[in-house]
Amino acid sequence: MKMDIYCVKCIVSQMVELIKILRLDRDSQENLMREVLRILQSSSYDVTSPELAEKVYDRVRELTGIEDPYAEIKREENRRAQELVAPFRQRLEELSLEDALKLSVLGNSMDYGTEARFNVEREIEELKKARLSPEVVEEFERELKDSQRLLIIGDNAGEIVFDKLLVEYLKVKYGVEVTYAVRGGPIINDATVEDALQIGLDKVAKVITTGQNIAGLVLERAGEEMKKALREIPLVLSKGQGNFETLEDKGLDIYFLFRVKCPVVGAYLNKKVGEMVFCRR
Repeated sequence: MKMDIYCVKCIVSQMVELIKILRLDRDSQENLMREVLRILQSSSYDVTSPELAEKVYDRVRELTGIEDPYAEIKREENRRAQELVAPFRQRLEELSLEDALKLSVLGNSMDYGTEARFNVEREIEELKKARLSPEVVEEFERELKDSQRLLIIGDNAGEIVFDKLLVEYLKVKYGVEVTYAVRGGPIINDATVEDALQIGLDKVAKVITTGQNIAGLVLERAGEEMKKALREIPLVLSKGQGNFETLEDKGLDIYFLFRVKCPVVGAYLNKKVGEMVFCRR
């Protein structure tokens, strides 16, 4: 889906947040923001929001010389998520498929790439009230049993810990072999190979990268390993709003699992900000 003018506001908000994280002096703050605004002013808006944000973050790296400003935040998100997931791992076999999927999408709340902020700890208590589409859950389960192979396109650090729980569940319940794709390089708090290795995701799934450091997946620029996985693995689960924005209109016939984090995507899907989405497109 193409970006909306609201997406510009979101990118600027991300930059304000990033400036705080980088602890730049006043002159550096001003120079960075002016450069960001220049890019936003001169770029085409006939793209997805993650594609425009990619240009901005590439320029930020050039100006600051910092490859991964969210590195420490991501490590802390992974640590915190591991604590949250631990009680569910102890009763893994008691969970239903919907439970495992809801926990996975709950992890999608851990995101610095949008203005929406959620309290993951509090919302674990609300998890039982939420429902995913029963028809889509049933359809997904049938395909799990038929294909025995699944490609998950991941999103954020922290979230990948919840996804690891989902992978473990699918292996135990359905004997599914999972390939898990992370970003090809740092972008906001999205998960990279380093983040995946930190939590031992490689112990339960084959970890590959998208081949690009963008908070989504642009098929034309995907790495060869990513393209090969999309060709050969019949069942695909895409996590996160950024992946939805870049993939939903590409005719791939895949499942999307994420939380609505902005009114633009909410209006597009007729959903409220904060709602869980599990759909096939």
